[in-house]
Amino acid sequence: MKLQYSKKWYEDRIALEGDAEIGAGTPPGVRAKLPAKSKVTPVDTRIAFGTFVTLWRRNRGWDVATLAETAGLDPQGILEIERDPHYEPGPEVVRKLAGVFGLSPKPLLELAGLNKPGTPRLREAAVRFAARSESVAALNDREREAFEAFVSAISKTAK
Repeated sequence: MKLQYSKKWYEDRIALEGDAEIGAGTPPGVRAKLPAKSKVTPVDTRIAFGTFVTLWRRNRGWDVATLAETAGLDPQGILEIERDPHYEPGPEVVRKLAGVFGLSPKPLLELAGLNKPGTPRLREAAVRFAARSESVAALNDREREAFEAFVSAISKTAK
């Protein structure tokens, strides 16, 4: 398996788990201790945002063109979001995606680095989600569980 990000990036994400035992993810029902001050950067949350878009699309069985058409966006923009953590989508792009996803745009705008970070727990959950998700043909049980937990975190943040 080829790592998509640097070894340092993965080590930094592991450090975010605090004293929690590292394995195939935090056991269900166990809450990892969060560090007092977040070290999460906009690039980190954009990685999570891109991973979320990819997994949401794959969970529906859609290709990039279908998502782009449904959202009224350019397929190249969707590819940039999914593959380039340095790419900053416009606010209207994120709002259109949120509409397709059936989610509030506010947390997605934060993950895309377009709103001032105001939800540390969301940002930490985003990084854990991205670190536990792999790009494969179909969602495995662990990815589906991580995806559903992250959708829940986004939904709770919007309320």
